Amino acid sequence: MEEEKTWAWLMPSGKTYKVVTKPEDGGTIKVYNPDGKLVSKEEKLSKEAVSLIEKKFLKTVAAKVGAKEMEKGKGTEDNSEIAMYNTIRSNCSISGGLINSKL
Repeated sequence: MEEEKTWAWLMPSGKTYKVVTKPEDGGTIKVYNPDGKLVSKEEKLSKEAVSLIEKKFLKTVAAKVGAKEMEKGKGTEDNSEIAMYNTIRSNCSISGGLINSKL
């Protein structure tokens, strides 16, 4: 069974959006703005559709935030955002408005 995955999506503006994908149990993709407000929610997606979006889009424009990065963020509300920001900064670079992933 595929678990929920959290991604840090760095926008050209420098803001980091949080994307949560869950292929199982109805296939959902949720996007949260830097303030933590849900700005987009797609439901009832097939497992294959979520997997395709993860592989072809999110792996290109975002960095997956794993347990290690989430652990760094425990303690205060801001720390999880800082850990997510640091993860994407270490795995991606911005050049000419394009995000280049090192993953």
